[in-house]
Amino acid sequence: MLARLVRDRRGNTLAIVGAAILPLLAMIGSGIDLSRTYMAHTRLQQACDAGALAGRRAMTNGTVDDTVRAEALKFFKFNFPTGEKDKDGTAWFGARGFEPVVGSAPNSTVTVTAATQMPLTVMKIFGFPYLPISVACNARLDFVNTDVVLVLDVTGSMADKASSTDTDIKIVALRKAVLNFYDTLRPIQTQLEGVNLRLRYAVVPYASSINVGRLLRGASVNNVTNTKWTYQSRQFAGSYRHSTYKTSSQCISLGGSRDWYGTCTWNDTNAASAGSGDTASPNWNYMPIEHDLSSYATGSSTQTSSVPGTAVLDPTRAPGTNTKVTWQGCIEERATTRMSSTATSIPTSAYDLDIDRVPSSGDITSQWKPYWPEVEYVPPTTNTSLGGEPQKPQWACPAEAKRLQVWAKSDLSNYLNTLQPDGGTYHDNGMVWGIRMLSAAGVFSADNPSTYGGMPVSKYLIFMTDGVFSTGYDTLYSTYGVERYDARATPGGSSSNQTDQLARHKNRFNLLCTLAKSRGISVWVVAFDAALDSSLSNCANKGQASTSANQQELNDKFVEIGKNIGALRLTQ
Repeated sequence: MLARLVRDRRGNTLAIVGAAILPLLAMIGSGIDLSRTYMAHTRLQQACDAGALAGRRAMTNGTVDDTVRAEALKFFKFNFPTGEKDKDGTAWFGARGFEPVVGSAPNSTVTVTAATQMPLTVMKIFGFPYLPISVACNARLDFVNTDVVLVLDVTGSMADKASSTDTDIKIVALRKAVLNFYDTLRPIQTQLEGVNLRLRYAVVPYASSINVGRLLRGASVNNVTNTKWTYQSRQFAGSYRHSTYKTSSQCISLGGSRDWYGTCTWNDTNAASAGSGDTASPNWNYMPIEHDLSSYATGSSTQTSSVPGTAVLDPTRAPGTNTKVTWQGCIEERATTRMSSTATSIPTSAYDLDIDRVPSSGDITSQWKPYWPEVEYVPPTTNTSLGGEPQKPQWACPAEAKRLQVWAKSDLSNYLNTLQPDGGTYHDNGMVWGIRMLSAAGVFSADNPSTYGGMPVSKYLIFMTDGVFSTGYDTLYSTYGVERYDARATPGGSSSNQTDQLARHKNRFNLLCTLAKSRGISVWVVAFDAALDSSLSNCANKGQASTSANQQELNDKFVEIGKNIGALRLTQ
């Protein structure tokens, strides 16, 4: 019987399974428990990373304070709810309750550590009730050289308040916001200087004109023409219009006309021929006139006489009285082409939008021209005036732009105080010169080496405006002249109008925004007391366009941008 039992194989499988069940249970159970633990550890690490990054973004003075800790913990617990440690609560994945620890390390680094225990399901049968898991991470602002161009709208509407509850007008609120932006980045500037790197700012105030003329001449005397340029101007017509009391016979003898009050009006070529009591004003022909720039374009005072034949004339002055006019530094744009409002690329003939073209001596098409409002007039058909003088178009020349430089706060504050609101809104003026300030190949290329101190350069452009385009087709003297008559960016005359003019300039702005981003410039757009139209929102990099309804929101936005500028990265 025993021999038969030995030879009988029936039931062997059951015995083998019975003997193997415990090892199999341990193997399968450990796989399940380890998989759960691995997933929990991965999610815990992600929460740690998020908390460290959030804490570093909240850091403003290089130290970990209660605000930094709160922000780090908020993001950590959003990504991995921790339960309550003191009550041994249950965290995600069934982990035991725990509390992350937020600390600091050198170089303004935020550290986060966390440890908990994962309860095991199958392995606890074998005496392993928990498996410990822990994570550690830190984050710092890892800056390279950083260049920031502030393109600031200083048009006339900046003289208003954004909100009735604001204490400051918009231009004052802007000055304060920029200084708070500077304060936000000041610790980074100090860190960079400590390792022979740099943080620089350029400022480009813009309106319907732009003040870069002296900067251009400082870079090269070839950049601004100093020969002749044609302006919409006026020329003495050869007679004076006199008005004074005359008897009827006296008025007839002068060839004039007399009103009911005895005022006689007549024309002749002698301003003072009527004698005592006479008021004379010149008659003018309004036309494009070529003016000599040989001294005006150098920035020196240009003496112009108010005798017949000259274009610069104050009609209230007596004949022969001289006046002095000094170039303020604003420019008329160089040669361009009449791009349609739907153009998808910048043509090579649009020199005004060619960021990298450097003028050569005598090449008037690629040179900029002085903005000369004193000689600028428009024909009587436009029926406009400025300051009581007939036929003067609206004009404005903002404060001079500043090239990239390292600023002390006091110097920046003093400069910002020179910004005054005036003029129309040409966004393309601001954008084209903001990009030029950062271009490695243009007229300011000396400012923009590809590396400094052996490290690359990050580039940022912050575009702040308080409104949409606002242009004056036939009443505004801009960087493109008076567009109805100069017809540089538009067909001019009755072939165009203000609607067409706006569409063309808006498209130029859109193409410039695309150009900036294609060159690796990070573009931020802030609309202050204004809606974001599509051209403004599309101009910025994704997620970097915003609105600010009042001065506090503007200040908060500039501080937020300051915190985001640079390369935040995990260091562990």
